[in-house]
Amino acid sequence: VNYICATGAVLVLAVVLNYLSHHHYTRKIWAHNLERELSPRTLQLLSEISDDVEVIVFYDRTETTFRMVDELLQKYAHRNPRIKIRSVDPLEQPREALEVLSTYRLTTQQRNVVIFSAKQQHKIVSNGQLSQMAPRQVSAEELSQLRGEETDEGGFVMERTAFLGERLFTSALLAVSSPVRPMVFCITGHGEHSITNITSAEGYGKFGQLLGEMNVRVSDLELNRAAAVPDNCDLLILSGPKTELNTKEQHMVDQYLKQGGRLLMLVGNRSEGGMSDLLQRWGLNVGQNTVIDAENTLGDGSLTLREYWGHPVVQSLQREDIPVRLLLPRTVSGLPGNSAIAAGLQVNPLMYTGEQGEAWRNYLHRTPGVEPTREHVGRLPVAVAVERDTLADVKSDHLARLVVVGDSTFLSNRMIHIEGNRELAWHSVNWLLDRSNLLQGIGPQPIKIYRFEFKANAFGKMAGLIAVIMPAGTLLLGGFIWLRRRT
Repeated sequence: VNYICATGAVLVLAVVLNYLSHHHYTRKIWAHNLERELSPRTLQLLSEISDDVEVIVFYDRTETTFRMVDELLQKYAHRNPRIKIRSVDPLEQPREALEVLSTYRLTTQQRNVVIFSAKQQHKIVSNGQLSQMAPRQVSAEELSQLRGEETDEGGFVMERTAFLGERLFTSALLAVSSPVRPMVFCITGHGEHSITNITSAEGYGKFGQLLGEMNVRVSDLELNRAAAVPDNCDLLILSGPKTELNTKEQHMVDQYLKQGGRLLMLVGNRSEGGMSDLLQRWGLNVGQNTVIDAENTLGDGSLTLREYWGHPVVQSLQREDIPVRLLLPRTVSGLPGNSAIAAGLQVNPLMYTGEQGEAWRNYLHRTPGVEPTREHVGRLPVAVAVERDTLADVKSDHLARLVVVGDSTFLSNRMIHIEGNRELAWHSVNWLLDRSNLLQGIGPQPIKIYRFEFKANAFGKMAGLIAVIMPAGTLLLGGFIWLRRRT
């Protein structure tokens, strides 16, 4: 009877513990690569999702990133049960894989993707987008092992340094759960960086991809052929014009801003597109100069800057101490005196050089017989944000906003992934679109790599230790115990 009662008590206790653990529990991440919790921006978005979102992890489970993808998505589902996760391995589940390929029109070569689907729209995040890679120099011996063939020289291999899952998954969730996609127009016709050019070093194709991740629609706009900036324009981008906008085009931009428009202007080192007068009306002055900074340069004209002002565009960069790399920028500053305040403008510098910053006239484009002259010394502003209430007689539900940066090359294909350039673009666009409450502060998740290196003869010694010495030691110990018991 006692035995039966004890067994019953144990079973009851097990049932109670299982019930409590199912309904009252906390999650603790033990793996180093997965230890960071979801950002506040992701948590906010998850709390706002009220419709079901299906997430299909179409992955080969042996892929190195699968575990990180699965673990991260489980966090999303834990926070909001509306996130329904289904895993399909194309190798082990061919029937289900064919259904996924047909439904989402994937090719047979497309695998290792995550598909977010809701409200008859879907967004696909591929495995290649999820990792931030960096080159690592390796010895000839290690390179031979990696390639499986002998080589006499060392080289470089690409290594995964950060996981971008949360940023991309949250962007995808926003894309499929939000019915509204902002419209961004990029001004063309004056030698601007092309938002569709992914191959040229000076193209803006990678910036265009970033805008796609942010769930915005992008289109070119040739102002000279338009009657006005389109009514559905949520953001206007002018990136490094080499020739001037004519009077009509400048007037169209000015009218758009007066009606509560938003402008991201990236100034080239050769021309500001004839926009000096317009920018002055909006409280800004772009210097006809080139900025150098002896303590923050790599010697190639680029400046690594981490002096920020407390503004939503740069507060995440400032908090995480992430620098931005600009190339031969120009000064961008507010007008002196109280003229900006009188016009109802809020002018906030975003970034400065260090104390040794210098602004030189005729530094890049020298006139014969004219020597470069130094205009300013000290902490010099190179990016500014402007905000102003629109005119009283114009109906608008938001403020006019501008972000002006004294360099356009930093968002080119060759520089956008350097330092915090991508982050600056991300936050600038979010602030201009009134979306600074979403996605800000979702940075790359560093991956910790533990590497054990052995010399050539070390493997032989280890094999001998495992195959001979350890078994022999066990036999000797067993024999010693046996002899002791015999005696």
